[in-house]
Amino acid sequence: MKRFLPFLFVLLSQAQVYSPIVTKAGQADTSSLPTLVRDIYAEAHARTPREKAEAIWRFFLTDGRFVQPGMIYHIAGWAYEEPKGEVLDPLKLLNSYGFGLCYHIAPLLEATFEAGGFVDARVWFLTGHTVAEVFYDGAYHYFDSDMMGYNTTGGGLVASVRQLEKDGSILSRHLAKPPDSPWYPADVRANAIGGLAELFTTAQDNWVYPYQRYSEGHTMDFVLRPGERMIRSFRPVADHLYYLPFADGREFPQEIAEYKIRTQDGPRSQKDSRVWGTGRMEYRPEAKSSFTVAMHSPYVMIDAQFQMNLEVQAGDSLHIETSTDGGSRWLRAGTIAGPHNGPWTVSPALLARGEHGKQSAVSGHYSYLVRFTSKAAQIRDLVLATDFALNPRTLPALVSGHNEIHVRTAGVARHPIPVTPSQVAEIATLSNAVYVEEAGQGFVRNEKPGPGSVTFRLSSLTGFDAGGRFLDLRDGLAPDKFTAELRKISPWPKTGTPSATISWATSLRGPWRTLWRHEPKLQWLDGDPIDRTLRWPEVDRHVRDLPNSTEEVYLRYEFDGMAIDDFRLARYSAAAKQPSPFLVTHVWKENGQEKREQKQIGNGKGSYSIDVPEGAIENVAILLECPRQEPVK
Repeated sequence: MKRFLPFLFVLLSQAQVYSPIVTKAGQADTSSLPTLVRDIYAEAHARTPREKAEAIWRFFLTDGRFVQPGMIYHIAGWAYEEPKGEVLDPLKLLNSYGFGLCYHIAPLLEATFEAGGFVDARVWFLTGHTVAEVFYDGAYHYFDSDMMGYNTTGGGLVASVRQLEKDGSILSRHLAKPPDSPWYPADVRANAIGGLAELFTTAQDNWVYPYQRYSEGHTMDFVLRPGERMIRSFRPVADHLYYLPFADGREFPQEIAEYKIRTQDGPRSQKDSRVWGTGRMEYRPEAKSSFTVAMHSPYVMIDAQFQMNLEVQAGDSLHIETSTDGGSRWLRAGTIAGPHNGPWTVSPALLARGEHGKQSAVSGHYSYLVRFTSKAAQIRDLVLATDFALNPRTLPALVSGHNEIHVRTAGVARHPIPVTPSQVAEIATLSNAVYVEEAGQGFVRNEKPGPGSVTFRLSSLTGFDAGGRFLDLRDGLAPDKFTAELRKISPWPKTGTPSATISWATSLRGPWRTLWRHEPKLQWLDGDPIDRTLRWPEVDRHVRDLPNSTEEVYLRYEFDGMAIDDFRLARYSAAAKQPSPFLVTHVWKENGQEKREQKQIGNGKGSYSIDVPEGAIENVAILLECPRQEPVK
């Protein structure tokens, strides 16, 4: 059994503040889907299933119709992360991005519907548009927050995709004349609603995802260590500072002159003033001549910078490297040879440079290691700074008048474990399993006919998350990471019924406990079977409160005739019994003059209020800090 890489385990064990969440009363809490949907229902006073479905649909309307421009806006090419591709994780989309296209928004709707208590929701790919349905009152109902509508039948019920397949006039009769409003989608304003209806009625290329389309591998958990702080700004601190996705060494966003989309503008809305935000993690560790530090962010990373005062004697040198795969592979950030005595700043390795930005060794990731290696270098005043992108509409924005603020922390520390399918053999044990790649996209599948497995070992844990995306490829269709649509491959395998399980044990001898088992026979809640299915189940399972005597856990992914193109793992460790006090600082401007208010939070939770006079107010930033010493009361 190969040793699993425990890189986040040791250095985070000294952490003091666990996942601090700061919300304002009346604000939707996006730190988790259950808290988000709770607040959506409360704001809308939703009681019935239809009221709840409409409340969720309305909350995610991308460009305003019926509501003020809100959480999500419409833009192509920016919600993309290598190696997985287009982002389909709801918490990433909500908190790091805040924008996307239909194939991002439909899974986000599905995830929120299911978190909101609906027995089922599903996503359809219409070969040109992606939509979501939710099941209630014995039927599915189509809600579209991207193209901004839902459609009622003659009886006033919300129509399903299957009904629109049979009768496109259900959709087109409501928008026979394009409205004179900038908030309607371009297709509507261009009098192209007939083309939208045709996407439904040309049913032979409409595909349904009968399993879950979204992943749940990401959370907003993070840890602040003594000497560490998080700064989150309501606007980008510089116009050129944004997460710029790259694919195959090239900028992924495409400029479209017709819609005035320019990459140099960053991921800003084309219809209003909504923009992205940026943040920074700053950590001041106690440095040695040789040591390794783990850096983690719940938001997608843009870049990093390592600043220090450094003394290196002649004959010695300092090497700095980063790793995003748990220490399996390292990339050189910089080397300096002695003699040297003075400041030195270095950044992670440059992987690609485009016309509008660059891709560094940490861009698009959520954690990395930084390793310092020397014989006897003296490192002082070390600051490890990591910039990240965020959706500023998730932050607690102050308004004129009374603002009630609530703060809470978690009781455990979550440590995500990065696993790349192409490198899985380096950190796990494979049996009859091989990584197969085609045109830059790949998956792990059986090397030869018969069952195969991938087994991981986790240690020092109180619980864990295990999940991934499994692929039934018998129809010769696979997900395309570049478009979140379909790509054609050679059917595999050509015969047989696929099977797959995820199980765990505290010993390789077992006993093995099954977390999930693939069910190839589909169940249709409305009694209406569909033969155009994309059988790619997204699976996430959680085990908490392991016995104190648990030293290690083995996770086994078994499959026969199925592939896996995404492994999702995390481990949990116990938080300190006595939470460390920490500081929350709000920064805003009143009529152009900067104001600050700082609060100390103890015992892991607290509430306070901030009263802002009437007048022009601009929110600047919110800071979270774990001081090295007890803050002064």
